[in-house]
Amino acid sequence: MKTLVLELMPDLFWEKISQSGWNEHFITEEKFDSKEIGIVIIRTKTIFDKECFQKFPNLKLIIRAGSGFDNIDIIEAQKRNIKICTTPEANAQSAYEHTLSLIFSMIKQHQFAKRSILNKSWKKTIQFSWELSDLRALIVGVGRIGTRVAKTLELLGSDVKGVDPYLTKKEWSKKGIVPVVYEAGLRWCNLITFHCPLTFETKNYFSINTLTQLKNPVWIINTARGGILEEKAVEEGLKTGQILGAGLDVFEKEPCKSRNYFERDNVYISPHTGAFTNKAKQRLVDETLKVWANYFFNIKLLYEIDYRFYYLE
Repeated sequence: MKTLVLELMPDLFWEKISQSGWNEHFITEEKFDSKEIGIVIIRTKTIFDKECFQKFPNLKLIIRAGSGFDNIDIIEAQKRNIKICTTPEANAQSAYEHTLSLIFSMIKQHQFAKRSILNKSWKKTIQFSWELSDLRALIVGVGRIGTRVAKTLELLGSDVKGVDPYLTKKEWSKKGIVPVVYEAGLRWCNLITFHCPLTFETKNYFSINTLTQLKNPVWIINTARGGILEEKAVEEGLKTGQILGAGLDVFEKEPCKSRNYFERDNVYISPHTGAFTNKAKQRLVDETLKVWANYFFNIKLLYEIDYRFYYLE
């Protein structure tokens, strides 16, 4: 069984493979016998659809180096009994920190403040900023990142509730976060931050219809996946004031084209850099090889995805 790496990996990845004496197990050449491939490693650019699956008749495992897996046809993988594993810890800390940075920037009006100085108006055009204790934060997706965000906001004085239909009562109790259903949370909150995967359930989870369910103007953060937010809903919400500000690190199509609302001082955008740190890159390498080695040598699956997000037709 050979492993094919379909996307560019950091040099450290190949250095560790060489140091461990695993070179013979990996294929990097353009020409290869697809029947030999039992494991494929991908990142974000490879779209693993039905056509891609057909190229590898003996494929057993896809390792998605990263946390998202919306570029893989999960239902097709289930039909073929192909397992999928990710590296969820690799980006968790950096994405959590990026989320907090967006929250602070929004409620403290960093862009407004800079603009006021450049316009020589000092504080004349700036309204009072918010404090963290003013926040009623709705955490949508209470996994590794969402839990970190929730506990930090609570520690700093915010009221926090979480939305995650896949957590058991025992898991909620262990996390110590108040659970709420999405619709009730929308009526309660004034900040929403998304940390859920992009699935058939969460596609356009924040939509034009969502705006009608809000009882208060909200700050909105998305460092998960772009397709979770319907872009026209974000634009409309900003226009009407239902959205006080937006912090966006991910977009439905990346690289994304500029939007008119990107120019607003209450919109903070970054080019999917939530995991763009040296330590995250190192963890990505270590975790990918940990997942690979456990399966290759022991047929043991680490960080297999939760298939409850999907169903077979």
